[in-house]
Amino acid sequence: MINKSKNEKGNISLLVMGLLGVTIIMFLVVLSFSKVFAIKEKASTASEQASYAATSVIYEVAMESVEEYDNSLPGKVDEAIDKTLQEKIEEKKEERLTFNPFLSENEAKVEAINEVISNELKNGSGPGLDLGLGLGVQKELLNRILLDNLTSESTNQRIRSAVANVVINNDGILEGTIIEYLDEYQVKVETSARYEALKYDELIPEDKRKLKQKAKGPEIRFIKEISGWSDYSIEF
Repeated sequence: MINKSKNEKGNISLLVMGLLGVTIIMFLVVLSFSKVFAIKEKASTASEQASYAATSVIYEVAMESVEEYDNSLPGKVDEAIDKTLQEKIEEKKEERLTFNPFLSENEAKVEAINEVISNELKNGSGPGLDLGLGLGVQKELLNRILLDNLTSESTNQRIRSAVANVVINNDGILEGTIIEYLDEYQVKVETSARYEALKYDELIPEDKRKLKQKAKGPEIRFIKEISGWSDYSIEF
């Protein structure tokens, strides 16, 4: 009877130890999956923020191009020019803010840039700006300035720098990061973050540690109207 009781206690102890071992293993598995999701989320955040940072650079260059265009027009005097492109963009921005107070100033300016530049590239300067060039020449001048500036090595370096800062600050891996400039009129960034296992980390090959994610910024509508535009990639 005593032996039987001891056997039962021994079996229960083995069962408890077995269940405890299984529970620990399952706990580690759950933690590992949770860490995978956390790393993927980190990579996703880095790629999303990087795409927006690159998009911001493009709008900065667009405004610099607008200023260059305004200053390049011959006969630029108050009597000849009703409104410069910069003034039109500022006016359109204020109009957007008036009709939609929920917009931020930056959102309103982005909408204004897209609308004004798109209209200028499609229709020329319109009434009030007749410099004897002809609308075709004016559109061609703006198109050339935008195309040259947006595809310059200086702009590429600014985009690379903006993306690199975001990826590094989010603990992402810069090597292998790809910027699609542009894809469907959007900047798309693919980057990765490094995964480290809770157990047996040394068994994971280095090339299997990178968890990649891709994100895209908002559509840059005025790019659609630039003649001669060609998409390409920037790689790290």
